[in-house]
Amino acid sequence: MTVPFPDARHGARRELHRDQPGREGIEAELVSRLTAGLGSESTRRSLVRCLDGELSGQAALMQLLLAGTSVTALRELVDEITARADADSRAGDSLVRDRADALTRLFVENEAACARAAARLARAEEPRASTDEPAADEVTYYERLFEQLVTREA
Repeated sequence: MTVPFPDARHGARRELHRDQPGREGIEAELVSRLTAGLGSESTRRSLVRCLDGELSGQAALMQLLLAGTSVTALRELVDEITARADADSRAGDSLVRDRADALTRLFVENEAACARAAARLARAEEPRASTDEPAADEVTYYERLFEQLVTREA
């Protein structure tokens, strides 16, 4: 699938927001523990990027739906991330846990709409965010597509 935003070859990325300088190693370790063994490599990569702060929850869910993840499988992934985050709570890991909680809330609030979007995606050849202006980066593109296919359908 082609993604219509500038410099797609180089993966336009947003700045990561960390809770404290030097926390990257601790956060990366937690993200790795939370996502170890979950789904396919592309599924895991989307979850890692979301929990690491590189992708919003909307963008991550949209990537997972576009990859053909069923809503049932998506619920299982989100439930497992939530359970792992609850079981692996340590002081200082709050930002990653907050991202996991936000992903869970977003999915739960939009589960039925995600199911409808998954059905639409299964029928569509190549979905595109409908807007007059191109997305500035990858995250914006997936957020717009989520808004179009999931949020507006709710």
